[in-house]
Amino acid sequence: MKMTEAVISVLTNWNNFSGRACRSEFWFFCLAAFLVQVIISIIEIATGMVDIESTEMGILSIIFTLLILVPSISVTSRRLQDRGLSGWWQLLYLTIIGIPVIVVLNMLPAKEDENNWGRNPLL
Repeated sequence: MKMTEAVISVLTNWNNFSGRACRSEFWFFCLAAFLVQVIISIIEIATGMVDIESTEMGILSIIFTLLILVPSISVTSRRLQDRGLSGWWQLLYLTIIGIPVIVVLNMLPAKEDENNWGRNPLL
């Protein structure tokens, strides 16, 4: 899956918390969101909306983060389900130690050809 396909897939399935998402879909979406966030931050700094030495987010960054919040939760849920885990594992984000656990789980390949959430999206 290419980056544009991944972003389109995630944004069209923004409210789909069931099913499975392959690693490329998840990570290409994360990369695209990161690159857009960097561009927004550069624009905010260049226009003086945010001071470069401050740690606060500008209004454009806040709006972008809110816009991709639900699609991000959705694709992470589907990625965890691809591993055979429930999307509720994302609650580990609420603990500090849970953040790297979720990142590692999202890096691992799919466990089965078919599980409770459907067929492997790569097959």
